[in-house]
Amino acid sequence: MVMLGAGTGVTGDGIFLTGLAWSVLVTTNSALQLAAVMGTLSVVLIVAAPFTGQILDWSRGPTWLVASEFFAMASLVMAVLYLYVFPPTFVFFIVIGILVNLFSSLSGPALPIMLARISTPESLPMAMARSEVAVRTGRIGGPLLGGALVAVGDFRLCCAANALSYLISGICWLLARRSLSRAGPSKQEREEERGTRLTAGVRYVLSNGYIRGLVLVALVANTSISFATVTVPLLVRGPLEGGSGTYGLMQATFQGGILLASLVFSVRQLPRSMLVGRRGLGVSLVGLGLSFLLMGLSPNIPVAVAAILLAGIWLSITSLITDTKLVTEVPPDVQGRVLGVVSALFGALRPAGTFAGGAVAGAVGVVFATAGGGLALVAAGAQYLLRREGPAAQEGQ
Repeated sequence: MVMLGAGTGVTGDGIFLTGLAWSVLVTTNSALQLAAVMGTLSVVLIVAAPFTGQILDWSRGPTWLVASEFFAMASLVMAVLYLYVFPPTFVFFIVIGILVNLFSSLSGPALPIMLARISTPESLPMAMARSEVAVRTGRIGGPLLGGALVAVGDFRLCCAANALSYLISGICWLLARRSLSRAGPSKQEREEERGTRLTAGVRYVLSNGYIRGLVLVALVANTSISFATVTVPLLVRGPLEGGSGTYGLMQATFQGGILLASLVFSVRQLPRSMLVGRRGLGVSLVGLGLSFLLMGLSPNIPVAVAAILLAGIWLSITSLITDTKLVTEVPPDVQGRVLGVVSALFGALRPAGTFAGGAVAGAVGVVFATAGGGLALVAAGAQYLLRREGPAAQEGQ
């Protein structure tokens, strides 16, 4: 039920964001205003992340989660009604984007936390993989549906479809709310939660070396996606001498690699050796780096496609390990705030990865930039692999 709600919500968000971006361009005919709208959405998620973590750590976190889904739905319904009376404007796009992103900001970090509450330690890795299948399917299908809806109608259809997705998602979370609440903070933790502070997540990450290492690995892997967003089209147009079709194929292959690995580990348990200690994360980060190295040095398109497929697979494995470790090794009473910190850092570093990819490619060429980025990932993975185990890791063994 939880995974159905998450997958439906992500699909709706993909529909909404695709329709929003296209509608802003059609209405304003301004790349600058499009950048302003999409940039505002990113800022909202970054600013909201610490607060969403705090809410999810409350004993009534699941109730707030349900309410947020229905508030997002109500905002979209009001947008549809507004567009039947008034034409869309730049201010309208800003306001509806802020409202939807603000109310939907709980569901992202909530998914791994709530799965950890209702799963056994043995079943959690498979549950995380299945959730990734649901989310990844939504991220692929959402933009496709959004493009089709905005083509046959207008932005109202996209808003209506996303409102329906939030209705379904809200109902799914509502049906699971009681189980999630029972598995949440204990009575003692509920009595102490008034004294918890917003900065608890930051302080926990900074004071725990092992968790700090996990967060850094997750950030490195996430930033590599932004780096590749810039370097892949440059590789296609440059050394590979391909066109837009080749670029689309490589993007789809990358997403397909992520989905493929998630599907495999949703039906087959991830080896315990990959989850204990540093070995799994170190190996997966090295694998991701070697994939980028191969992609940068690819002599032709088939090799590049194979390399980006491997990159997607290794990225999925890296994400699966880090997500599982974070929700199992962080105490339940600060899980929300720790993941809130991680979400905020993800959002803040995504533009940095994009800028770094473009800057390095412009300075030394796209081949050296991609291959060099791969070598940096290999070095980071090897360094993480060879570091001595911290207390938290030893306890995990």
